[in-house]
Amino acid sequence: MPEGKERMGATERISHATWAGLVALVLSISTVLLPLDEMTWMLQSRIANFPVSGDIVYIGSVDDLTDPDEPERRVELAEALDSLRQTGVDQVYVDLAFSRPSRALADQRLNQALLAFNGRAFLVRTATDDASGRPAFLENVPAVGIGIPQVSTYRWRNFMGYTWELRETNRALEEQLPSLHVALAGRSTGRERNQIFYGFDRSSIPTYRLENITHGTGPLGARTIPVEELRGKKVVIGYFERSDGQVFKIPGHQGVPATFIDIYGAETLKAGFTRSVSSWTGALVMLLGLILLVRVPRRRVRYAGYALLALALPVATLVGAQTAVPVSLSGALVLLGMFSILRLRSLWQQTLRLIDPETRLPTFAAMETASDLVDGSQAIIVARIHRFEEVRRTLPKELHAEYMLRLIARLKAAKRDAVIYAGPGHLIAWTFPEKEPALVREHLEGLRALFSSPLLVGDNQVDVRITFGVDITPSPNVARRLAAAIDAAERTTETYEPIVIAESTSDEDLIWNISLQARIDAALANGEIYMIYQPKVLVQTGEIVGVESLVRWRDPVKGLIPPDSFIRQCENAGRMGHLTRHALTEACQAGNRFAEAGLHIPVAVNISSTLVHEPQIVAMVSEVLHGTGFDPRRLTLEITETYRISDFDRAAEVLGDLAALGPKISMDDFGVGAASLEALQRLPFGELKIDRLFIAAMKDDAKAYAIVRNVLQMGKDLRIIVVAEGVENAATLTKLRDAGCLVAQGFGISRPVPFDEILQFQKLRPEDRLTKMV
Repeated sequence: MPEGKERMGATERISHATWAGLVALVLSISTVLLPLDEMTWMLQSRIANFPVSGDIVYIGSVDDLTDPDEPERRVELAEALDSLRQTGVDQVYVDLAFSRPSRALADQRLNQALLAFNGRAFLVRTATDDASGRPAFLENVPAVGIGIPQVSTYRWRNFMGYTWELRETNRALEEQLPSLHVALAGRSTGRERNQIFYGFDRSSIPTYRLENITHGTGPLGARTIPVEELRGKKVVIGYFERSDGQVFKIPGHQGVPATFIDIYGAETLKAGFTRSVSSWTGALVMLLGLILLVRVPRRRVRYAGYALLALALPVATLVGAQTAVPVSLSGALVLLGMFSILRLRSLWQQTLRLIDPETRLPTFAAMETASDLVDGSQAIIVARIHRFEEVRRTLPKELHAEYMLRLIARLKAAKRDAVIYAGPGHLIAWTFPEKEPALVREHLEGLRALFSSPLLVGDNQVDVRITFGVDITPSPNVARRLAAAIDAAERTTETYEPIVIAESTSDEDLIWNISLQARIDAALANGEIYMIYQPKVLVQTGEIVGVESLVRWRDPVKGLIPPDSFIRQCENAGRMGHLTRHALTEACQAGNRFAEAGLHIPVAVNISSTLVHEPQIVAMVSEVLHGTGFDPRRLTLEITETYRISDFDRAAEVLGDLAALGPKISMDDFGVGAASLEALQRLPFGELKIDRLFIAAMKDDAKAYAIVRNVLQMGKDLRIIVVAEGVENAATLTKLRDAGCLVAQGFGISRPVPFDEILQFQKLRPEDRLTKMV
């Protein structure tokens, strides 16, 4: 792949990675991706199988020990507590809510059993969500809870029914209570919340029935409780089944006792499993990996890296499970997913760019990437189909593709092995193995003849008008060569220049040309663009009867810039009005200086035909005449390239307004262009200039001489002045004198010269003016 395209591809990949990373980071920080993380934690919990410490024992009851209508159950709990104290348990936590009083003796008996632990028995205050969604902690009746230390728990469950975090402390009314899991663990992290790791083997948690403590032996299948299993342990008493219908679950198990949430939290703290990898951390690591990978130029290496990054996600999940480090991979997963989507979208768009959807032909984008064109050994040809959009507007939509395919088929009939590339709209391209201009022209002239007969599209006969732009440069830059051929094709005309071969231009010149508009503005300000003057003389005497002002540009680096180059650029860039105002101002000021030197002659200024459709040109000429004080009767406006006038009615109105200001309107280059006679008939010209094509040929070509004589006679009949331009030698001047021509100009009389030289020319004797060859 060319270096430039790889650089663009790397930039696009970096952009995609950056955008995907930003989105993933924002989503990770905003906790939107938490459900994905929880799925990862659940998977890790199922994979891991760590044993618990065994220091925490759970004793559950199937009966509701807090039922105030069953006071004997509170007495039964008190007896169980006495048994546990006698076996030497370290601490007891009663995870039951005695929120309603029962029989006074039963409540008193339970309170005495708790007090007998001398501060080592705790009541657990459990929170439930109130109507506002805030935790509300259940209170124990004073008869049971008086003098008993308390801890708290708030097991907040997400929409999936899982609890993943526990607070270290909870505020119950005005009291800040330690959390049950922290009390069981005997240690704290100092954080506001602690994440729970569920990767412990549930069966390894010592679990017994309360009935076995009070009765010694339980019903069939019940375990008795060996004293040594309880001595020195922390015991939590709770339910096996919630009487309030609330169901808690842990990964892999449904309907577990609620207290197990706190036991898992305590075992997490005791094991020191307090590390975790956050979602945004995973996203950031993945982003750094992508940023490094997308810069790799070799596609295979890059794709292998992408595969390794994707593989890192399940590997991180496994490693996290075995090391008890919960890994949040949602950010990294979203980043990879978004990056993949952006890359696939880019590849899809590239595919669309490479294949034309209507014709299924390769596009110009595909041509730019064609490796067989890099050697520059073939000519690139771009065909311009004229009236293409007009035909498509006329044909039914279902025939649009057929129209293009008929065009392609006729092209392939002349060159069957050619790969045809479909361009935007009216352009088609292919290559030609020969780069000799004569052979290329011969090939293209044959194609033009092939398209002289109409195409049959559906039931419609469609005329095809086709012209060609060609690039024959040896440059390996296919995109630049194709652009040059397209530019050449756009400059073609059906009648006068159907084949244009692009000029060979260096990179430096191309860069200079594309910045020409800004350079023109600077050159006008710096005086680099200036005017020179070519005399118009009476053929009989050589007396100056006018001058034509011509714009020139001398760049301090490039030297003299050909007028055709920058004038056409001005037209394309919409700067022609700016340049024309400058030329008008300079010419009128020169006319004033001529008058001051005693030379009262008209000054002619070229006006592009592209401006005669715009009423602004009238205001411009009026402003310049007013600003310079130049006599408008001594100003001639020469309209160039009249064949480019598309709206004669509009042009007649504008030129009529210009003529009303006082200047003479002249038609330049008469005889060239299909619209010359029509323009002469419809527009208010008071002068015409016979094109140099006829003047140069008249001394050797009788037909050219006859045309000039007839134009001179037509001028007399129309009562307008006829000027012969392009007089190159004395023989031509003699022929013009014999034909009755009054005014002429050309290199045979004087080249365009600065202002001062016009004055010197005027001082010559009449006979010297006639023989002066510059």
